[in-house]
Amino acid sequence: MAKSLLIVSALFLAVVASVTAAPAPKKQISFNLCKKSDPNLDKCLKTSIQSVIPDLSEGYPKLRIPAIEPFELPSLEIDQGKGSSKSVSIDLKLKDVKIMGLTSTVIDSLKIDVDNYKLTGKIGFTKPLEITGQYTVNGKVLVLPITGNGPCNIVLHDPVLELKEVSGSPSQKNGKTFVQIKNIELRLLSVKKLSVKLDNLFNGNKQLGDSMNSILNENWEVLLEELKPAFEEAVGAIAQDIVNKALQKTAYSDIFPM
Repeated sequence: MAKSLLIVSALFLAVVASVTAAPAPKKQISFNLCKKSDPNLDKCLKTSIQSVIPDLSEGYPKLRIPAIEPFELPSLEIDQGKGSSKSVSIDLKLKDVKIMGLTSTVIDSLKIDVDNYKLTGKIGFTKPLEITGQYTVNGKVLVLPITGNGPCNIVLHDPVLELKEVSGSPSQKNGKTFVQIKNIELRLLSVKKLSVKLDNLFNGNKQLGDSMNSILNENWEVLLEELKPAFEEAVGAIAQDIVNKALQKTAYSDIFPM
């Protein structure tokens, strides 16, 4: 789920990282620049970014790009009531979050509008996306109360993401055009399966905890509908912050030469 985060980031950060001179700590990022005038710009950009994503596993400190394998977040919160499900209503807070599998990103489609600073696309993964961390949960699942805190493991199998719109606005600095992302709208289109394991539910009552974990996994589609909107919103905001930090250091014309 929080996967979307680095997908969006990987797209932009791969481009930005490629136009700087300094190498990554252990790997040189090699990227083929795509000219703005190229009639096959979308295809060129898709191919170039795809080739760079694995090299971002260790990050790129010069542009404040964090490692993406695993990708680490201090916290992630899912607010009660944002989802469409009437059967599940929970407050889920995660901390010390790690997301594994982002380097398996596969760009299915990509379309860029260079002049209007917009990007859309569709993304899949060759590996499951696994989220681990420490959780706190309160709420209800199928009218049953759920409460607990402890280690958690959430796995998304074959997720597909849509970058519905990534839009930016330009500004001038030292005679050059720089762009900051103003909006990242993304959607989790599909997931083959969601697997969930919450340890220490109900103050460590194993029987109740095992029963609730079984209910969550048997009703994973309902659970996903509840979690999805908050994940999409949180992940989009985090991705926007990461991308903008990188874009502050690179002129737009350097990313897309004529």
